[in-house]
Amino acid sequence: MERLQTALDKARKKRAGEITEDPQVLRETSAPSLPVGVSEAWSNLAEIRLDRSLLQHNRLVAMDSSGESSAYDLLRTKLLRLSRQHGWKRIAIVSSAMSAGKSTTITNLAFSFARQTDVRAMAFDFDLRRPSMARLLGQRLSSNMGQVIRGEVPFEHHVMRHGMNMAFALNDTASRHSSELLQNHETADLLTAVEETYATDLILFDMPPLMAADDAHGFLRSVDAALIVMEAEKTPISQLDVIERQVAELTNVAGVVLNKCNYTDELYGTSYGYY
Repeated sequence: MERLQTALDKARKKRAGEITEDPQVLRETSAPSLPVGVSEAWSNLAEIRLDRSLLQHNRLVAMDSSGESSAYDLLRTKLLRLSRQHGWKRIAIVSSAMSAGKSTTITNLAFSFARQTDVRAMAFDFDLRRPSMARLLGQRLSSNMGQVIRGEVPFEHHVMRHGMNMAFALNDTASRHSSELLQNHETADLLTAVEETYATDLILFDMPPLMAADDAHGFLRSVDAALIVMEAEKTPISQLDVIERQVAELTNVAGVVLNKCNYTDELYGTSYGYY
């Protein structure tokens, strides 16, 4: 707790101009050595308890390596290559409208990254209007992300780890003024502190649909890239073109995921056809 608070104080001083370190220089010079206390910080997080039958029911198939997980594993590998090539640390998962399956995609992707044990990653539910990752994972929370961002609940008391290299920052309560909250300096300071404290290689963000609210539009300038999820046979190509242009104006486009396909592709060894 003290380590994260120290990182938060440092982030606030840096934003206020009291510290003038170049974050890009820090990023390049800190690797590959592991900052002191990182392993302890991860160990102190509560471990998430999961019901495998519920995960299967909710189409969360990537907890173990299998034919069903192969499409997500391929997506993980491509994202990891792009992130290492371009120095990306924060990737948002977005869609144009509801029901495209972005929350299912990011949760499966998180499990796939959890099996990549040399990568430390986190998945944040930043859909502060209609959160769903906690429901998909069968979690009942005693706090929410709005409280964490505002500093009312310590981050380390809220987040849960899966193994020692993946953690979930879940949410089950809608927050008022969610767009303003995500663009607030408190959110920026929190993310900076989390990255320093837990030495994350990648943070994934589940965002509200782009055409439903301005939350994602405001927050995307705070990420390095965004992955667009589109629903097969439902998302019009014209709508995808608009969304891709909007995302490109705010951050890098990492790619497009075609979800809910009604056909199988033996190339990826999966009957779900999510990729």
